[in-house]
Amino acid sequence: MGWWLSILMIIAMSGPLEADTQVPTLAASDSEPEQQVIVDIRGRKFVPSTVTLRAGQKTKLVFQNHDVELHAFVPVGLFAGVNLNITGNGAPEFGPEGFKRVIIPTEGRAEIRFVPEQTGEFPFFCDMPGHDMKATIVVQ
Repeated sequence: MGWWLSILMIIAMSGPLEADTQVPTLAASDSEPEQQVIVDIRGRKFVPSTVTLRAGQKTKLVFQNHDVELHAFVPVGLFAGVNLNITGNGAPEFGPEGFKRVIIPTEGRAEIRFVPEQTGEFPFFCDMPGHDMKATIVVQ
């Protein structure tokens, strides 16, 4: 007998699989639709220069780089203590305090999914050498 047959016998002897296996339930905020905000990077500017988000709502913040050079999204204070998920072809960087920045290539895209928890104004900028790009996220 092969090892795979031994495994099948163990599974068979352990009884049927439970149909009511615990599945995590969604929190109240997970049932709300996700707000999506797109920030274009064009001509060494963030467009729009001010973005408004709603506190407590699932959010997908998208950065699209239309320039022929690398750019970065460097947030100040917005993600402190916040869980997030970053997808796209950007290169995210993390430090001891969490998310630091994401570098976005030419025609690249970075999508950041999170739930903004704190209200206020949060600046962000591009820290590439010679780039003087600044903008603000307002959470209400």
